[in-house]
Amino acid sequence: MSVVVAPLLPVLAAATSGAVIGLWTRRVVARHSVPDGEWSGRPRPGAVEVTTAVVLAALVLRALWPGAPAGTASTVVGRAGELLAFGGLAVIAVTLSFVDAAVHRLPDRLTLAAYLGIAAPLTGSALVDGRLGDLLGAGLGGLALAGFYLVLLLINPAGMGLGDVKFAASLGTALGWLGWDTLVTGAFLGLVAGGVYGAALMVLRRAGRKSEIPFGPFMAVGALAAVLTAL
Repeated sequence: MSVVVAPLLPVLAAATSGAVIGLWTRRVVARHSVPDGEWSGRPRPGAVEVTTAVVLAALVLRALWPGAPAGTASTVVGRAGELLAFGGLAVIAVTLSFVDAAVHRLPDRLTLAAYLGIAAPLTGSALVDGRLGDLLGAGLGGLALAGFYLVLLLINPAGMGLGDVKFAASLGTALGWLGWDTLVTGAFLGLVAGGVYGAALMVLRRAGRKSEIPFGPFMAVGALAAVLTAL
């Protein structure tokens, strides 16, 4: 019983915080999804709040669950910075996913916020705990994943956008901090999820080979799934 109860309160606190944060980010989604900030009814009321709450609760549960990897942080401050980075990225990733799903666009302002939201706390954590090697891995991971998506953009401009490349820099930084295996896993899961979705649309004749689909949500799902396995 204690194994289950121990992480319950922090998880509930994370879910509550996610719901409250979602009330604000829902307005951000509305502002970037339709002209003049007029709410179009998409996503449905509560969708952003619930998704943000679930993602933050999952991150905290994974970090606190007995037997979960403890990470390599050697201080409480370092570990807090690490969790803050992933929590902040999760919030912005959810926001970007809803915007991309609505208008097939990843705004520069939000992709920049995603990058700063992951890079700044990880830099602080690295300095506190002397994890400069991990910080270097994070930077190289961001460059690698952004470069990979840039290649995909050049190969198929109709299926990818510069916003995806910029978003990949943030996700790659987060995944690279956790290791190259996590980076490859997150990138692979995102590509598979997006590919399965695109294939399903074609089977249902709701899209063709050159149809544009929002890839940001699948990038986010793949990255967050990889983070949850390695955090």
